Amino acid sequence: MPDTWLRVYPAPKVAGETIYSVIIRCVVCQLGLTTFLVLWTIIGVFIIQSFEGPQEEKIAKDFDKEQNQLVIDLATELRQITPLSPKWKQAIEKRIEEERRLTMLAVTRGARLNPGQFWDLPGTFLFAVYVMTALGFGAPVPYTVWGRTSALIYAILAVPTHIYLMVNASTCVVVNVDEYTQHLKAKLDDKTAKANSTFENTRDNPSHSRDSEFLKVSNEWKIRKGLRSILSVFCFGRCIPLATVVYYLLGLISFGVLRERTALESVMFPLEFTTTGGLERVESHVRILYGFYVEGAMCLLACALATLKRHSSAALADVTDSYRLFNTEKCEECPNNEERGKI
Repeated sequence: MPDTWLRVYPAPKVAGETIYSVIIRCVVCQLGLTTFLVLWTIIGVFIIQSFEGPQEEKIAKDFDKEQNQLVIDLATELRQITPLSPKWKQAIEKRIEEERRLTMLAVTRGARLNPGQFWDLPGTFLFAVYVMTALGFGAPVPYTVWGRTSALIYAILAVPTHIYLMVNASTCVVVNVDEYTQHLKAKLDDKTAKANSTFENTRDNPSHSRDSEFLKVSNEWKIRKGLRSILSVFCFGRCIPLATVVYYLLGLISFGVLRERTALESVMFPLEFTTTGGLERVESHVRILYGFYVEGAMCLLACALATLKRHSSAALADVTDSYRLFNTEKCEECPNNEERGKI
């Protein structure tokens, strides 16, 4: 079966085509799905933030107010007790227990012990990216009923649309990159073969062994051979391992080194973008950039899976055949497996 994927742009309109067919073609293509996903994400971000943002501010203000009231109550009670009396200890222990209970209750309702806010527009955008990519690593949880309902409705359409779009886009990218790589290799191999043939002929001719032509051909042959070796190294694994390392280093520099984090924090920069890692104190523009970074990482993962599916090795095929991991549709026209494999 040849590799197939959705068209990047909708196909041209044909004579007699209905407006309904035109709309379907425009929506169900990679550009149409991307537009729908972007608009759906913008709508979801604003709706979820409209519920969770005010609730987060209200919980934080109520928490501060109740803490201040506890301090006032403790000071009032201590003034009514004789100094150094045993009742001082009892009053302080009582207020400490009330503070612990109040803190636990406020945290369960979404309050933060440290100053900061997550449910602003950049934070909600990052939450939408976590939901859309089905990553969920360190993502916060909406606390209001309407916020959770909005997030669920957003996920019902965003998650399958994003997955389907990633599958088609990654297949399109992998196939085109493979074709370009093969074309580049073939072109380079052809030039290398010609340079090698010219080099051999020139070397075997004693009358040209010391000529400038021989040196020129020799240098060209060495350059072509070196380019062929470099291309083989960079194209190892269809460039996926190299792209993964480069992409991680880009995140390490952008979200660690440039933000003046320690060496360990820079290496483990994804941990900072979690609720327990202090995400509510991360700058708004950094949250937006990290959301796009996560989306790029998911695109890279989709390309890796598409490459693995398209170029599974013989060893992997042997393992799947040995343990009967896949179902294969049998070809009734082919008399045996060998001919079916050739087809």
